[in-house]
Amino acid sequence: MRVSPPSLPPLARPLLLRARRALCASVAAVSPVFAGCTPDVAPVVPVYGNAPDASAGVDANANAGEAGVPDASDAGSPIADADATLPYDAALPTPSLGANLEAGGGVRFRVWAPNATAASVEGDFPEAKVAMTAYAGATAVFEARVAGAHVGSRYHFLLETPGGTLTRVDPWCRQLVAGVDCAVIDPASFAWKSGAFARPAREASVVYELHVGSFAVPAGAANGTFASTRAKLAALADLGVDVLELMPADAFGGSKNSWGYNPQLWLAPRPAFGGADDLRALVDDAHAAGLAVWLDTVVNHADGGATAPLRCYDGACPSGAAGLYFFAPGTYATTPWGPRPDYTRPEVVDMLLGSVDQWLGEFRGDGFRVDSVSNVRAIDGVGTTPGGRELLLAMNDHTHARGGTSVAEDLKGYAAITAAPSAGGFAFDAQWDGFGYDVDKQLTNASDDARDLGVLQTVLTGSYGGDPFARLLFTEDHDTVGNGGTRLPDAIDPANPTSWAARKRSTLGAVLLLSAPGVPMLFMGQEQLATGTFANPAAPLADATPAGAKVRAFYRDMIRLRRNLDGGAAGLLAPGIEIFHRNDAAKVLAYRRYGAAGQDVVVVVNLRNKAYAEYDLGVSSAGPWRVRLDTDWKAYADDFGGGSTAPITAFAATKDGKPFTLPLKLAAYSAMVLTR
Repeated sequence: MRVSPPSLPPLARPLLLRARRALCASVAAVSPVFAGCTPDVAPVVPVYGNAPDASAGVDANANAGEAGVPDASDAGSPIADADATLPYDAALPTPSLGANLEAGGGVRFRVWAPNATAASVEGDFPEAKVAMTAYAGATAVFEARVAGAHVGSRYHFLLETPGGTLTRVDPWCRQLVAGVDCAVIDPASFAWKSGAFARPAREASVVYELHVGSFAVPAGAANGTFASTRAKLAALADLGVDVLELMPADAFGGSKNSWGYNPQLWLAPRPAFGGADDLRALVDDAHAAGLAVWLDTVVNHADGGATAPLRCYDGACPSGAAGLYFFAPGTYATTPWGPRPDYTRPEVVDMLLGSVDQWLGEFRGDGFRVDSVSNVRAIDGVGTTPGGRELLLAMNDHTHARGGTSVAEDLKGYAAITAAPSAGGFAFDAQWDGFGYDVDKQLTNASDDARDLGVLQTVLTGSYGGDPFARLLFTEDHDTVGNGGTRLPDAIDPANPTSWAARKRSTLGAVLLLSAPGVPMLFMGQEQLATGTFANPAAPLADATPAGAKVRAFYRDMIRLRRNLDGGAAGLLAPGIEIFHRNDAAKVLAYRRYGAAGQDVVVVVNLRNKAYAEYDLGVSSAGPWRVRLDTDWKAYADDFGGGSTAPITAFAATKDGKPFTLPLKLAAYSAMVLTR
């Protein structure tokens, strides 16, 4: 049962107060109304999770052909600014608003409604309707203790305003039932099966983006659920990915199977996907399977529908405004997708930060993908949005305090996104990168002669602040496959996306993705040759075809190499990359991945529809080299040629500036991965 908040652990207090003080300074500068903002008494939530390794920075001088040396003092590492990490099993205090169980029984309800003259809570408890009184601990907050309310009680608020009585959902609702009705829950009552979970290091992460509503849809069902996703976890663990990135799973507007980027409530799971305990069960089972879980969170805008639950919440909506949760009409009020939350209001920020704390605490989540950061910090990357930077820093402080990972979707190539606050940065661990747009363009070109190896060299050696793992990389994601786009095999061969050429060249893209220094991400179905587009609302992901099952075998082998699960390929976990062979005429590119631990990995990519019976490549070591993967193996397609399997011996002869030469057999449109 939830009780009154415990004392904040001493080590945590400086970190979380720093975020609050920055926010207070920001909002006070915008308006004198907030001059009395007092961060020292703001509610703060202890957390669940383990800290990232503080040595996970990368030498700022690392570049093409140079090995980055981890350095805990690197100013480019967000973790370098973290003051403390809270214990894995830290208790969680009660949030200040919403519905919270009382230690002596009953439930205390609180709601923020500045324009209301009176308020009450109505529900299926014996009292039916209880008048609320002014809460002394905050301005414009009403509260009531309802003795007969309990776990499972349904409720909503009634607000008396100059315009009449408004029936309203709880903005801090933690389980939405239907319409405006929420249910009282006890998040502490969930019986967790998994123990302490070791989150994967950023450098060892392979991310799998999925949409709960369409990923695993039971026969006859309208959409997938948290429960149906749980049934697929063993298959994902077998594939080898170690991070699940859930597209938005909180309560959102639109159809049952829309993508979810139209949030309505930030603390309640999408009812069509399941309840709060169903989401906890998904995280629990994912951890048991060795999978971390990130949540895609949208704080740049809210659902813009006229009936969205937070719109004109307490009736104050002058001159076309969206209400107290959003910026007033003017420069910052809107985005292309809906109204922008008002980051200068502490009550709004507390709610958004409450969702961060809830995910990492009550749900034991492991991190976030933050949508459209360029529209939080600025307006599509231009200028600044009041309070936006402070909100992002606070979100990342809260996330890092719980050992979580925070990834930005900014897509402006802005290095400050992953820089430390002390260097003017935003403290994200990684940001979505344009890698896939450049790679896909080279693979989809109909002419082999037009493929630009220089572009591939540039994206393979890219970094932010000298840290290549500050990039989250993909060749497919929900935006490139949706929004008028298609799967990569479709873009390669629109007439026949399962053709030999489509399979060959799309697997080349996967080799580049999974062997580049960065955090690779797959979009659901990519590993099984899914074709077509990702519509909105989304259609169920189809089962793999026989050809798709063989493509999946390739992805499984490549992911195992990327994570070094079978040993001998530690170079893929390190930042070092050397492009040592570039043959623009033959369209062959070769590079070495390496690091301080040794175990160099050589990757050779042939982007021309031409086979080479013997293709010489320079290497630094004599003796046999193991072929760890050849995309031409018949295990990956019945119509592939067979590729190389036996060890290949390098002989003494200078090539590519190396003392030894490795004679390779390269198939058309194929790649090889070799280690000693």
